[in-house]
Order: sequence, then structure tokens, then C-alpha cells
Amino acid sequence: MMADHVRKQIRDAVVARLTGLPSTGNRVYVGRTRPLGAAHKPTLLIYTRSETASRTVKGVPPKLDRVMILDVEGRVSLADVPDDTLDQIAGEIEAAMWDLFDGRGTFINGLAMDIKPVSTELIAEAAGERHIGGVRVEYLVTYRTAEGAPTAAV
Repeated sequence: MMADHVRKQIRDAVVARLTGLPSTGNRVYVGRTRPLGAAHKPTLLIYTRSETASRTVKGVPPKLDRVMILDVEGRVSLADVPDDTLDQIAGEIEAAMWDLFDGRGTFINGLAMDIKPVSTELIAEAAGERHIGGVRVEYLVTYRTAEGAPTAAV
């Protein structure tokens, strides 16, 4: 069986780190299309949207520096206006994501060279008697693989 793409390994590490946060507990899922019930508890969705790659180190095989967009999205359905809850969730995400720094200049035990937050978007609307909302914290994640060998970070 082939090992997982580094992109999946990074997503899995993010899911593991964000599982158990005070606001969202174990409601952490990979993918942006997970159906959530009308009165669901605060939930996190982890997904990647795109990635660019460039050859940065020559050799055989050459090395690719990859920069992917990783989104961590909190979703809520509450009786009250969700703004404060969304800010709480965003704060928990940001603190936990920093914990992925391994203290040796890399992240996730060397899988990633850098993880940095680049934007936060908050959405809130009323749907009947409930308020629904979301907060999406977008990260740029830089990692390196050998060309043709996407399952191992180098």
C-alpha cells in the first residue's frame, strides 16, 4: 500500500491537533461538504483548496516547494447571535495551530517548513429561529517533496 500524500498527512495532523478544543470538542472533520443538522453543535471542517509548486532545488530528482491553502472552518447553529462564539472558535484554532510548531524551525515534526495564517472570514445569518454562522481561518502551508515522490517531506 502506498503511503499518503504529504498534503493528507498534514491535514490529518491538523485534525488530530484541533480535536478536543473547548468549543468544538471531537466534532472535527476533513472536508468542506459535510452535512450538518439544523441545530448542530459547533463543528470544525478541515480542508485544502489549492496548491502551487515550484522547483527550488536542482538535482535528481529536483525538489518541489509546495504552498497549499489549508482552511479551518468553524460552523455554528445557535439561538443567539453567533459572533462571540465564532471569535472564540477562531482564537482556539489560532492558538492550537501554533502548537504545531515543533521548536526546531519546522512544523508537524518536519512535515511542513512553515504554517502561517493569512486571512479570517466570519459569516453570520439568521435562518428562522436560529442563527447560523461560520469562521474560516485560512493558512498557507509550505512543505517540500522530491518531484515524483509526494508521500515524503524532504
